[in-house]
Amino acid sequence: MLQTTIEKLSDMKLFAMAEKAAQLAASPSVSNLGPVEMLSFCVDAEHDKRRASRLSRLLKDARIKLPSACVEEIDFKHHRNLSKDALADIISGSALEHKANILISGPTGVGKSYLACAIANLACRKHLPTQYFRVSRFLEHMAAQKALGHYLKAIDKIGAVKLLVLDDLGPDVMNAEQRNVFLEVIEERYATWPTIVTSQLPFEQWYEIFGDQTSADAICDRIFHNAHKILLSGPSMRKGKPLV
Repeated sequence: MLQTTIEKLSDMKLFAMAEKAAQLAASPSVSNLGPVEMLSFCVDAEHDKRRASRLSRLLKDARIKLPSACVEEIDFKHHRNLSKDALADIISGSALEHKANILISGPTGVGKSYLACAIANLACRKHLPTQYFRVSRFLEHMAAQKALGHYLKAIDKIGAVKLLVLDDLGPDVMNAEQRNVFLEVIEERYATWPTIVTSQLPFEQWYEIFGDQTSADAICDRIFHNAHKILLSGPSMRKGKPLV
């Protein structure tokens, strides 16, 4: 009878449950388990496998620059104006739940990209669909979608991503088409889903990247509103050890 049940589970594509049932059936201690306990073990196995598979898909789709980056390994000992207390809401995932933007500024090599990627990794572990782009590649991607006639669909797709990472904003000033794209994306996501933006430039200089004052005000007003600002400083961490 159990073998028939295992075959039915496999037929329904509940492979982890089927495998766990077969393992339990072969175990000498199976006689000590009641039907509810056996069912619980099998359901847990299927649940865990599906969560792991979903996480794997999310990480693959996110295309995070540093996929192994994680918040548990952020270096708080290096002198770069970063403290665990200041990042408490971000590390816990509370900032993501409250849909707050996260803005990271600092010179080259202080860990801006690592930090952004670590938060993106956390979002994936919380099963939030995530997308990572370098800003230059993002603008190229959107220009290509527009040329193919898929622009509106691309805007809707980017707007629906639960966490968008735009890494390395500036210093080149955007042209009219680029800043219009940036504005549309930020407007689409405003107060709906969080966006992470990193830049070498100080926050007060971000306005200059967008060139046109009206567009700059509109974009920055939406980016900065209720955002977590992280201002990193100090020497490059790339000298002598991995960036963490």
